[in-house]
Amino acid sequence: MTLYDDVKNSYFNVSLTGDLFEDVKRVCDANQATHAYLWGHLLDVANEAKSLAKRFGLDEAAAFTGGLLHDIGGLVPEQQRVALAEELGIDVLPEERLVPMLLHGKFSAYFAKDIFGVTTPEILSAITYHTTLHVNPTDLEKIVCLADKVKWDGEGVPPYLSELILAFDQSLDAAAKFFTAYLYDSNLLVIHPWLSEAHDDYFAKS
Repeated sequence: MTLYDDVKNSYFNVSLTGDLFEDVKRVCDANQATHAYLWGHLLDVANEAKSLAKRFGLDEAAAFTGGLLHDIGGLVPEQQRVALAEELGIDVLPEERLVPMLLHGKFSAYFAKDIFGVTTPEILSAITYHTTLHVNPTDLEKIVCLADKVKWDGEGVPPYLSELILAFDQSLDAAAKFFTAYLYDSNLLVIHPWLSEAHDDYFAKS
């Protein structure tokens, strides 16, 4: 049995219906004991992404799907992430070896396709890059990323929320630029190369 087989048996061992909403909920329910927050967070982000997509004239269904699956890779235990990525042929950057949490977006996109049958490249990309963005992000990538930041899974109100909301009033791109700068200047354990490249690109254009 491979590590991926073990992960699927441990965290995705539910009967799938083919209805994405129902299937994600079933997986979350099956992991309630260890990930009680997950379904509520996924649903909050999916609804926020749909709302932002409507506001900015983007595909609401794609945004909802991206939000619903963006953190499903977080089910993989921290200590298994590097080994699983290597087994699946997912590129592991040095920063991700140091902080394996940073791999969860890649896993979420992999599971979205392999387990839940999502094949739209734009949605999979939005899931992959939702933590940090990257150079020249698509509008859908910005939507899923920023919906996750509005509806964060931390305690209380996000410290940046009021400024992020004001940035949305300017444009979607202004909001993405604001949050990229905020995250880059935060007290991070490591700065992911995608974040660094996004930050440098945004501010080179200033």
